[in-house]
Amino acid sequence: MTTNDVGMASGFRAPWRWFSRVPNRLLGASLLVLHLGMLQGIDSLVGRTLVLAHLGLFLIWQPVVRGAHRLVSRDLLVMVAVIALFLLAMSWGALGIWLMVLAGVIGGGAFVEIGARGRLPYQLAVAYLVCSLFMMVLPRVVPVEVAERPLFDVLALTVLPALTLVVMLQPSAPESVRRAGAIDFLSTILLFVALAISTLGGFAFMWLMHLPYLVALVTALFSMAVVLLVLAWAWHPSASGPQLGMVFARRVLSVGLSFEEWLHEVASVSVSADTPEALADQACQRMLRIPGVCGGHWRLAEGEGSFGEVAAVARQLTQEGLTVTLYLRRAPSPALSWHFSLMVRMLAEFCREKRHSQQLETLSYLRAIHETGARLTHDIKNLLQSLNTLCYTAARPEVDEAALRALVSRQLPVITRRLAQTLEKLRHPEGSPGEAMPASVWWQECAARHASTGIRFELSGDISALEVPPGVFNSVLDNLIQNALDKRLLLPGLDVVVQLGEQDGGATLTVGDDGAALPDALAGQLMRAPVASQSGLGMGLYQAARLAEEAGYELGLSSNLDGRVQFCLRQAAAG
Repeated sequence: MTTNDVGMASGFRAPWRWFSRVPNRLLGASLLVLHLGMLQGIDSLVGRTLVLAHLGLFLIWQPVVRGAHRLVSRDLLVMVAVIALFLLAMSWGALGIWLMVLAGVIGGGAFVEIGARGRLPYQLAVAYLVCSLFMMVLPRVVPVEVAERPLFDVLALTVLPALTLVVMLQPSAPESVRRAGAIDFLSTILLFVALAISTLGGFAFMWLMHLPYLVALVTALFSMAVVLLVLAWAWHPSASGPQLGMVFARRVLSVGLSFEEWLHEVASVSVSADTPEALADQACQRMLRIPGVCGGHWRLAEGEGSFGEVAAVARQLTQEGLTVTLYLRRAPSPALSWHFSLMVRMLAEFCREKRHSQQLETLSYLRAIHETGARLTHDIKNLLQSLNTLCYTAARPEVDEAALRALVSRQLPVITRRLAQTLEKLRHPEGSPGEAMPASVWWQECAARHASTGIRFELSGDISALEVPPGVFNSVLDNLIQNALDKRLLLPGLDVVVQLGEQDGGATLTVGDDGAALPDALAGQLMRAPVASQSGLGMGLYQAARLAEEAGYELGLSSNLDGRVQFCLRQAAAG
């Protein structure tokens, strides 16, 4: 190929690039060619040729089939057959139907555009097609004389071609907001139906009421506008009308069974069903109420089951571990398939929540077992500490045998009673902490039990009328004393003081020392949760605090200063 040939080919491609770069230029060119064909008359060879050229430009512009789609032989044969049928059946009536279809397709493209700049060429094109339909096509179809036809011919020669040029030369929308290759099919159908009804309404007014063409047409258009206005008022969800749009969408999407009703039924089944498999079985049984569903099969990790009858068409849906196979009388439409998928997804969510509920119930049961075992272990540890103190006293060489015998005679019944209380907790984990006993008796037993530890026991006020639950007070006191003794190993000479007094008609137990204050982070979590410390995990104080809370007492750190660290057990405030 020579340089001149390359230049000529580039010269031919340059105009085509100008048309193909912006979609509305091709659309405007297609409408302009159609308009020239209608001016020439579709009965003439030139007019039919121009209409055929218009059809070719429209096929290049159309937004339904992508430009990269490869046509096979069958597609070419179907296209040739449709074009041949279009040309053979060409008449002014057929052209009117074609203009309605074009208006619907182009109007459907306008509804999916984001910006007003992108919608304007489509709106102008629809305006041109409507004007051409009523000014150029229908006056040649109606069997009566149209008095306004000379005016229509003048407008067809001046205004309508200018409108196609405006569509062609209209600046395109930015690439970021352009949505090429898509139309709103529902809007396309509605626009076509509105034009068809307006046209037929004009014919009806002309023949039944003998109105002139323009009067009949304006009456039909006005009647259609009133009907559309009333429907828009009743359809719009934010207006004060009956909101038909929401009802229509709900019924169409639910295919005869309201989705809200089915969701309410599944929620009710979820309350009564104990297991995910029971929930899935009962919910799938309710799917038989949907028209076209004959039966099915569901499968979960916990089990599987069937419902209804087997049919020829089967659709399998899988969501979140739930697999549902539906047997249908006929193949479902895309909307029905989407509806089935949504129902299975919601059912899978309910089954997942039911599974989580079972797991939480199991964890709650295991937590109760753990807390019971921890409390029993805590009580047994305190008993072992008491026995260890008693054995340490007995093993001392300078101990007085008479004093040892008196100590053993006092402590063994106490240890036996506490062991019996521990065994009672094992038989009845939810039981009460035990019966109350006089505070003075309990105080004497505690002072004797810890006499060899070097801890000072002091009374504050008159406690003769007070009673204490021994299980709670023993558990708290043994833990606090053991923690103080562990602290004394790190700080020899630590002074530990235990006081029992009266406050607001109840017993108050305090255990304090003159050591260093606890760190703020540790003090903030102490007795609220098990925490790590230098000598353990803080489990003893946590269990003791829970036991005191159940008995109506509260255990807290009343002072946390260097030289004054004090814990206090008192009755909880009412309310």
